[in-house]
Amino acid sequence: MKYLEKALEMNEIDAEHREKTIREYEAAKERIKNLPLTLSDDADAMLSNHLVALIKRIYTGHFVDPIEEEMMNEVSEEAWKYAHMIVDPLFEAHGVPIDKSEVFLVGTHMEMAIASASAVQ
Repeated sequence: MKYLEKALEMNEIDAEHREKTIREYEAAKERIKNLPLTLSDDADAMLSNHLVALIKRIYTGHFVDPIEEEMMNEVSEEAWKYAHMIVDPLFEAHGVPIDKSEVFLVGTHMEMAIASASAVQ
């Protein structure tokens, strides 16, 4: 996994959570591979860091501040669908309610990948 080590370091994942974080990250990346999207290297690096940060927030229960609905409306239904496919299993594995703001943040990555694919066509 190309960006995993850097993401683990940047997010200060401790030894206690390292193995499980890696497993959950790898599972999320497999779900991403099944999507009809291609991420650029930069987009993949940013999403990788975000996924590790999200996994850490799920462990700690300290999520991002709520995001305004108006901003959430900027993400397409398709991007929301992909984001839920990626992150819902992370929340479910910990028995934690799905945080819509966290899904939105992953949705923005999906939206950029969708836009990038459209620009190429």
